[in-house]
Amino acid sequence: MTSIAIVVLDTLRADAFEEAFDWLDGRRFANAYSTSHWTVPAHASLFTGRYASEVGVHGKSPTLDWEGTVLPEALRDAGYRTRLFTGNPQIYRYDGWDRGFDQRVNQASLGLVGDVFDWGTFGHESERSGLALYLEGLLRCLVGDCATLPSLREGYRLFTNSSAYGGAEGLRERVRATEFGDDEFLFANVMDAHTPYYPPDGGDPVVVVAADALAGSVEDPDRIRRAYRTGVEYLSKVYRDIYRELREDFDYVVTLSDHGELLGERGMWNHSIGLDPELVRVPLVVSGDDVDDGTCEAVVSLLDVHRTVADLAGLPDAVADSRGQNLLDDPEAVPRLTEYHGLVPFHDDQFERKGVADLAERYDRPLDGFVAPNGFYGYETHTEGFRSVGDPPTDDPEAQLRELVGEIDRREVDREEMSVPEDVQDRLEDLGYA
Repeated sequence: MTSIAIVVLDTLRADAFEEAFDWLDGRRFANAYSTSHWTVPAHASLFTGRYASEVGVHGKSPTLDWEGTVLPEALRDAGYRTRLFTGNPQIYRYDGWDRGFDQRVNQASLGLVGDVFDWGTFGHESERSGLALYLEGLLRCLVGDCATLPSLREGYRLFTNSSAYGGAEGLRERVRATEFGDDEFLFANVMDAHTPYYPPDGGDPVVVVAADALAGSVEDPDRIRRAYRTGVEYLSKVYRDIYRELREDFDYVVTLSDHGELLGERGMWNHSIGLDPELVRVPLVVSGDDVDDGTCEAVVSLLDVHRTVADLAGLPDAVADSRGQNLLDDPEAVPRLTEYHGLVPFHDDQFERKGVADLAERYDRPLDGFVAPNGFYGYETHTEGFRSVGDPPTDDPEAQLRELVGEIDRREVDREEMSVPEDVQDRLEDLGYA
């Protein structure tokens, strides 16, 4: 069987990738686009080969309850050993995101290998939270069958420094400690480019959220940009080791980002709002022994990763309803949509905290955009109407966007009252969402 790894370098901008990852071999896609501006809808597209609005999976309804077969399920049913190593809690703790995975490792367990107590699984299964959870974990470290001192040390790191988890260092340790077979599918996500931007050598994290921009409270923009770039450079350094390990065990490695980041463009920061090109243009590279190095200029989408993996695994029937194309063929010139589904429910607190709660209704309105085969990108905004980059393919690109959106059968979903476990809520607060 063909072994395949997908690694999502969460929140990595395409331009930052081009500067810091020039060492990565494989087929690069210079005009790759996400289907959305943040994690949940982008991963819905990776798992289903459909737009998030079609499967009803996005910030208004983060549960992966689509009735079709998701990619990990198809691979597992075909005999693959399927593993999820994720530093992002949003594709671990909401219902349905574990579908099809034989092994699931979350952000708190990513780098905990060997005889070290598994704080991540313990926290997931325990009904306790906060200090009570920590104290119970300490007791288990003392009386359980584990390496006591390393386990205590990791527990302290977990409860005092969230930057120790969810990052590339943890993934590197997990990959090195895993004995991969010949029939493997790995899906991994690391958060080193995601806010808060933690200095690799320690120090206070740099945090900026979308509501800061709306409130006019962003301080020292240059420091924020430097912190992001430093995180990207460090990610490149550690991922070089991870990639080398994966290439020894996997026939193909797909490296990508789920979305980008705004660093002050048009006065906005973070990635919570809008469909700006810095948010939806992403890095995408397919590497393998039979993949020639080079750059493809065709417009492609994260939808195409779904089809490519299924084709490499010899499962064409499993993706019969996928919108994707095989990235290793010559992709057909077709337009691709981008979608913004409104604010996520836990952004309400962020807007309230920053004193801009009156703006929440304005920014909760859904938006659409599209990328044309010639590279033109046009998208709706909340404040300035329709923006565009490049030469429009028609005299009325807005009409073309409406026509493309009209071809999508969008699934209606109710805004869910999201039940978020306390440990995940804490992590979302760390990441600037809540």
